[in-house]
Amino acid sequence: MAAPEEIVASSLTVYAAVVGTSFPLIDDAEADFDVAWTKIGVAGSNNYDDSGVSVSHTETVNDFTPAGSTMPVKRFRTAENFEIKLNLVDLSPVTYAMVMNDADVTTVAATTGLAGEKSFSLFRGDQVNSFAVLARGLSPVDNTLNMQYEFSKAFLSVNGDVVYNKGVPAMLPLDILAVRHSSSDVILCRIQTAAHS
Repeated sequence: MAAPEEIVASSLTVYAAVVGTSFPLIDDAEADFDVAWTKIGVAGSNNYDDSGVSVSHTETVNDFTPAGSTMPVKRFRTAENFEIKLNLVDLSPVTYAMVMNDADVTTVAATTGLAGEKSFSLFRGDQVNSFAVLARGLSPVDNTLNMQYEFSKAFLSVNGDVVYNKGVPAMLPLDILAVRHSSSDVILCRIQTAAHS
């Protein structure tokens, strides 16, 4: 790609794995990922709508203004969230079940007089399953290299309407929230700056 490299106009591809799965090295090809990593959407970013993948960094802060001043002198961060959001247009049974709290898929093979089917429960219950999450795209240093967001533990949540309509793909509104779980948490943005020697 031509300069300026810091301007990136390309989607991310999002992957999920069991919490504790090692993240791929920044220059690993997808074929070299640990087999535990599953692409969200069988075709990756080709299964996301054109609004793309958003990464949000939100925070709650409180300012302290002392009695002797009209201006704040200190700011305290009391909460912060790291989220990835996308509209997933892959409604295949395995993908749909995964984002619906990693539901088990039941498969019934076709036999004489019985149609084949796959089914899963939409009831998610009170426990929210977690995943390690990787989102990978182009490096803003060199667009032939990689950049990746790494969440060592995250919740995948479908929260909204799936609309079935002519001429428009049905979409699962997916929200991925990084969560705190141990002193070894990884909530990281890794940017490749050069190929290895």
